[in-house]
Amino acid sequence: MSKTDIVGIFIALINSGIIYAIASAGIKLINATTKNKRLLSFMKWAEQAVAFAENNADTPVEKKNAAKKFLYDRLISNKLPFNFSDEQVDAEIEKAVAALHDWHPEIKEENK
Repeated sequence: MSKTDIVGIFIALINSGIIYAIASAGIKLINATTKNKRLLSFMKWAEQAVAFAENNADTPVEKKNAAKKFLYDRLISNKLPFNFSDEQVDAEIEKAVAALHDWHPEIKEENK
């Protein structure tokens, strides 16, 4: 196969829209993978923030504020502060607290 044949096949693929369809699907896959990785990192950071707050703050209000600060600092350092709303941050922290209490029942008993 000569270079002319390869170029002709490539031009035919471009004209038929196959190259566009493949590129579009590839871009969508990359975007979905990136968003998924960001979300998984966000969830992991929220768990770390709650664990940090449990060890370094005394009252529930201080713990929540410490967890939020930790999580926002992590988001800012990874250049993702605008990817998650305040409501999402609050909800993820609450979810991490619930998971921590289910994992460590002694913490639940301590708060009663």
